[in-house]
Amino acid sequence: MALLLDTYILENMAKLIDKFLQELKVNGTAEKTIASYSKFLKNIDRLKSLEKWDRTDVNNYIMEKHNECLIGTVEISKVRLKQFFTWAGKSELVCHLNT
Repeated sequence: MALLLDTYILENMAKLIDKFLQELKVNGTAEKTIASYSKFLKNIDRLKSLEKWDRTDVNNYIMEKHNECLIGTVEISKVRLKQFFTWAGKSELVCHLNT
C-alpha cells in the first residue's frame, strides 16, 4: 500500500513539475532556463517529494546550499523554490525568503 502511495505521489509531482515548466514556456521563458528549472526541481524532488515539503525543508535546503555553494547559486535556488511553490499554491513555504 505504501509503495502504491509513493508511486502515485512521484507520478503526481512529475506531472505538476511538467505543468509548471509548460507555463514557463508559454510565458516566454528561455529553453535553457526551463531545462535548468527542470533539472533543479526533479533533483530536489528526489530528496523528498516536493508535495511533502514544508517550511523547515525549504530552510534546511537553503542552509545546506549556503554551506556548499557560492552565494549566487544559493540566490538562484531561492528564486526557483519561491517561483515554483508560489505557482503551486504553497507560497506560505517560501514567503519568508528574500529574493
